[in-house]
Amino acid sequence: MALTNLFKISTTDLTGYEDVEKHAVNKDEIFEEWVDGNYISHRLLSRTQIAGSVYLKFTRETAYTTFLNLLQTARDADGYYPVTVYCSNTGTAETINAYLDIVGETKWDLSSPMKYHGLTLQITER
Repeated sequence: MALTNLFKISTTDLTGYEDVEKHAVNKDEIFEEWVDGNYISHRLLSRTQIAGSVYLKFTRETAYTTFLNLLQTARDADGYYPVTVYCSNTGTAETINAYLDIVGETKWDLSSPMKYHGLTLQITER
């Protein structure tokens, strides 16, 4: 069975490039917390926020260039991307506007002319 829709930017499904063993995205509850005069803790659910990371690996230069072009075109003027991402702790795919912090690496196979580009995308719902 092929996995799909674990990670999409806009309408482009990038699941085929994802290292699914490194998929770590969750839907977290954000609380406002306080302690009253009787030293009793209280929590009020303020919102939910999706955050985590995915790792993409591109072995073909053309696929990597296409991905870089996707990043250029899909980014909103405010700096966020429309993404659909699978949340591990809820078992659901959520479509959100998210900021992406991207850390890249390029690795060469010295015994052949092969290289690949690996990218860790840190996802934070805006």
